[in-house]
Amino acid sequence: MGKQLATEMAPPFNLVAHYMIAGAFFYIVTSFVLPFYADELGGYFVSSTIASLSHLYLLGFVMMIIFGAMYQLVPVILEIPLFSKDFAYIQFYLYLIGLSLMSYAFAHEKFLFLLPYGSLLVYISMLIFTVNIFLTYRNIENWSISAKYIFVSNIFLFIAVSFGVVAAFNLFYGFLDVDILRIVSAHMAGVLIGYVMMTIMGVSLILIPMFSLSHGFDEKPIERGFYFVSIGVVLYMIGALKELFWIEAIGVLGMLISLGLFAYQMWLIFSTRIRKQNDFWAKNMMASFAFFIVSIVIFLFSYLFGLSNLGMFGGYLFFFGFLATMIIGHIYKILPFLVWYQRYSPLVGKQKVPMLNDMVVERVADWQFWITFAGTIVSAFGILFTSGVLFIAGTVVMALSAFLVLYNIYYTLAYRK
Repeated sequence: MGKQLATEMAPPFNLVAHYMIAGAFFYIVTSFVLPFYADELGGYFVSSTIASLSHLYLLGFVMMIIFGAMYQLVPVILEIPLFSKDFAYIQFYLYLIGLSLMSYAFAHEKFLFLLPYGSLLVYISMLIFTVNIFLTYRNIENWSISAKYIFVSNIFLFIAVSFGVVAAFNLFYGFLDVDILRIVSAHMAGVLIGYVMMTIMGVSLILIPMFSLSHGFDEKPIERGFYFVSIGVVLYMIGALKELFWIEAIGVLGMLISLGLFAYQMWLIFSTRIRKQNDFWAKNMMASFAFFIVSIVIFLFSYLFGLSNLGMFGGYLFFFGFLATMIIGHIYKILPFLVWYQRYSPLVGKQKVPMLNDMVVERVADWQFWITFAGTIVSAFGILFTSGVLFIAGTVVMALSAFLVLYNIYYTLAYRK
């Protein structure tokens, strides 16, 4: 693409490090509690215990890393400074406390009274985040397709977390005489597709070509996908809340088309890459998109035929296959760059400085990839065949591999040469 990133617009590394380190912590915690969810195999996928795990993983690991990445990338991509660094620090601590209360309340029924308070703190923290991003946009001049994805994704985040906090308060106080699962369904679509996937789609158009040295590819698929996913999420939310199946189905179709266009866009980017060697980052990206495609196909069959166990299988591959490998792969690229930029960029031209690959133990990253990949496959089949033995074996392997991720993060943060 040839776009030069405005790194001078980036916020202090300390701010981004808060979110990255917290995200790594929640990844370790999730990895170690995951084997204890074997009894939930074949169960109801919106149970309180599954809600505890999904919030711990999605909000603790996935969203923490995304928030940190957004605070770093939004000013760089838009070439404008972040509106408020103080807002970002306040958001972090409110979010950390609120998420801890929420996850604990979901996991322990006798502490369910904490759920409204935890969800309210998370809600306030996310409002701070969206306001910070929107105010950062106030001086934007170049509305690139990535900028559009990030802006609209934050609108969906605001809507989705509003549904979430209503559902949380209603679960405890019961003030709404409605099917709360319809609100939860709209909440899930808004967070997973409207925010997480739209953010990934927009940022991938910047990061994937940059790390793979790709250029000269057609961007029309991702541009068309923007409209399909935006309309699809809106229609799905309306259909879910109004219990209008045909509108919901059109929304699902729009989202599926957009995800297909995203997968095609990534193939176009990888087909034009100059850097052909399959290093640990490339392996993570290829595996993540394989998990992505398989999970979407499985979701489609689950949605069409009402197969809840198949839905859990697809959801697991999406969460722990696609999202985990995508995020871990990018941590191995983004974190070394942030540390290098802070410590060594002022020394360029004055003395020899390390290469980015020197700041990651490549052998450990490679081992971690294969161990995590094997554990994910085994545990996923444990869900498909309702086998607690397979699930526990796979998730224990994944938990052990999480230490390798933590080791490389520590190695990068502590690197001095």
